[in-house]
Amino acid sequence: MKRLTDFLLRPRPWLWALAVGLTLLAGFALRLYDLTDLPLDFAPTRQLFSALKARAMYYQSLPDVDEERRSLAIQLGGVGNFEPPIMETIVSQTWRLTGEHLWVARIYSSLFWVLGGLALFLLIRELTSNWPALVGLLLYLFAPFGVVASRSFQPDPLMTALFVFALWALVRWQNTRSWKWAILLGLFGGAALLVKNVIVFMLGGAVTGVVLGSLGLKRAVRDGQVWAVAGLFLLPTLVYALNGSLSGSLEGYFTLRFFPNLWMDPAFYFRWEYVISYVTGFGVSMLAAMGIFISGPKRERPLLLGLWIGYLLYGLVFAYAFYTHYYYQLPLIPLVAISLSVSLQLFFERFFERSPGLLPRLVLIGLVVAGTAWQAWVARDRLLGEYRHEAAFWAEIGDRLGHHASVACLTHDYGYRLAYWGWQACTPWYTSADIEVRYQAGLEIDYLKKFQEDTAGKQYFLVTLLGEFDNQPVIKNLLYENYPVYVQTDEYIIFDLEHPLKQP
Repeated sequence: MKRLTDFLLRPRPWLWALAVGLTLLAGFALRLYDLTDLPLDFAPTRQLFSALKARAMYYQSLPDVDEERRSLAIQLGGVGNFEPPIMETIVSQTWRLTGEHLWVARIYSSLFWVLGGLALFLLIRELTSNWPALVGLLLYLFAPFGVVASRSFQPDPLMTALFVFALWALVRWQNTRSWKWAILLGLFGGAALLVKNVIVFMLGGAVTGVVLGSLGLKRAVRDGQVWAVAGLFLLPTLVYALNGSLSGSLEGYFTLRFFPNLWMDPAFYFRWEYVISYVTGFGVSMLAAMGIFISGPKRERPLLLGLWIGYLLYGLVFAYAFYTHYYYQLPLIPLVAISLSVSLQLFFERFFERSPGLLPRLVLIGLVVAGTAWQAWVARDRLLGEYRHEAAFWAEIGDRLGHHASVACLTHDYGYRLAYWGWQACTPWYTSADIEVRYQAGLEIDYLKKFQEDTAGKQYFLVTLLGEFDNQPVIKNLLYENYPVYVQTDEYIIFDLEHPLKQP
């Protein structure tokens, strides 16, 4: 009882270290739940994009494998290089030891996210104190959306973790003005930008806010540390972008990404609010944002202002993706945790002043633990999926098509499920979402012309999105009226394009 009293009233550093360590372990353990299920529970298109690239790398160096299989794996993995394949390289190299298991990527993403939690705790403690830092860490680790998204096979969990490390280094640099923290800031920030450059808005906003708040524009322009940080930020990404431009691997990167017309549409902002509500809770996010007004004008406020302005710019630039691709919101979680810490610091100061005894602290800790446990249980329910049967389903379709067929398709995830488990490439037909994004971009679609282009020289047209098929009667009637059905089940249809009933 005395140790508990000491921990609650006069906690020692080693007890804080133990509490933080156990919290990090619990956050990591939660992300291992239902580990070996297929990665179709969150952003499956993006996860399978990385899975195909990782498998191509794995087969490229795999000894004693059928050369035809190796060639097919490399062909199916050639799905673009919009970001450096860092996660894919790590996973493919690990597969050389473990064999090809997609859950390996979940372990790495979870580990990176949890390590980012350590940086977040240190960052918030630098701004406030241990208690707000611990609550911020709990939010970061156990927000249900974050639990699911942070273990996905894509660059965003690693990018966000490096972003948090960069913010920690930024705050330490602000407080010490040492070259050590300037270099670390540049290295962490440059790595985050290299992993995925969309973090430039929030990272750039934070650095701009702190630099201008600490030095002012004139001193900043003459400061060698500021220039060193800028150079370390930009150099890796510029080298990759230059190489990608020369090789053509970044071709199409900017296509259908910017939609300024949405800024004038009120529905866009309501959708944005809905996404925030799902990710962190709209009320929590607004309370966090209001922390700007009670933060220290020289210390915390420049950082918070820069982060929130960066987040708003991020959302405006990627307006359509911001509410259709939820993983774009991952950096919002540490942003809310950091911003909320300012309000939490005031709460804990008043709480300790007015409730100095042991019992109030036990009650408060009980409420925090109960709330965290509830969030963890909600996250656990979201992690529990039933996707293992999908591998056999897509393998069956691949066998039907013959693996080397030329196929057009209206299917899940732009054909990536078919490519990964069915070992069959296909040219994807537009979904309703694809039509919507082109409508937002002001593009017109000539369906007959596109159909002729996409099916030219193809042997089959595969349909697994039966609801989408019904919603596109022009294409549905075109296929049924002009081509025989090769295979039809309750779950998919394959049309024979090589033997048309009549010319369309």
